[in-house]
Amino acid sequence: MHDVGTSPGATAPLNIIIPMAGNDFERPDGSVKAEMPVGETTLLGATLEARPWWSGAAVPVFVLRDRPASRRYARETLLARYPTARIVWLSETTGGAAWSTAAGAALVAFPEAPVVVDLCDIMFASDANIAAIFAADPNLGGLALTFASRHPLYSYLRLGNDGRMLEAREKVVISENASAGVYAFRNIAVFHLALAHSLQNRARLSHNSLLFVCPMLNGVVAHGFDVRTLPAHDVFDVKIADATLAG
Repeated sequence: MHDVGTSPGATAPLNIIIPMAGNDFERPDGSVKAEMPVGETTLLGATLEARPWWSGAAVPVFVLRDRPASRRYARETLLARYPTARIVWLSETTGGAAWSTAAGAALVAFPEAPVVVDLCDIMFASDANIAAIFAADPNLGGLALTFASRHPLYSYLRLGNDGRMLEAREKVVISENASAGVYAFRNIAVFHLALAHSLQNRARLSHNSLLFVCPMLNGVVAHGFDVRTLPAHDVFDVKIADATLAG
C-alpha cells in the first residue's frame, strides 16, 4: 500500500512534533521538565537543538496541556526562543503520547515531508540526515534512533537479519535495541496509517491502557513499508540518571 505520497524527491523541510502533555511535564514547584538545567542550557535545548536535523528554519509543533505552568513556559520560552513555533493546547490529558502527537500533526507545515516525533528527554549524538535517508529509499516508511540497553524503562525494536524492523513494543524488552525517543515517519499520511493500526490493535500495542509512539512503527510495517534504525551515540537519559542517583 504505497499510494500515500511517497515520492523520494520531496525537498520540503522536516516536520518536528514535540509532545509535552504528559503528567510528568509540570513540576510541583511550577517549573516544567523541559526547562530543567543541563549545563549552560536546558533539557529542551540540549535535546532538540542538538539534533543534526534541527535548523533555525524549522517550524516545530509543541503539544502542551492548557495549564498555568505550561502557559507560562510557552509565553516566556517557547515563543521567544522559537518564533516560528506552532502550539497545540489540550484541555485534558490524552490517552498517551501517540494521541498527543496526533494532535500536533494537525499543524504540521509540510504535509509531504518526513515527520519527526521527538520526546526531547534523552540526549545523544547523531549524524543522521533523516530527509536524505527517506529520499534515497522510496520503500522506507519509518526510522527510529536506538542504542544498546535492556533497561525496562525503555521501548524496544526487534530487527531481522537484514536490519528491517520486525516488531516494536512499549516497555517490553524484546531485544537490545532501545529507543532513544525519536521516531520519523515518511510523511503525515504514513503517520496516520500507523496511528490507525495502533487503534485497531490497542489490546496488543497499548501499555497501561495508553498508546505510545514507538508501537506505531508496527503499523508502518503492516502497511508494507520498511522501518529501520539509526544509531544514537553518547546517550544520556536524565530519567535514568535521576533514578540512579536517588537509589
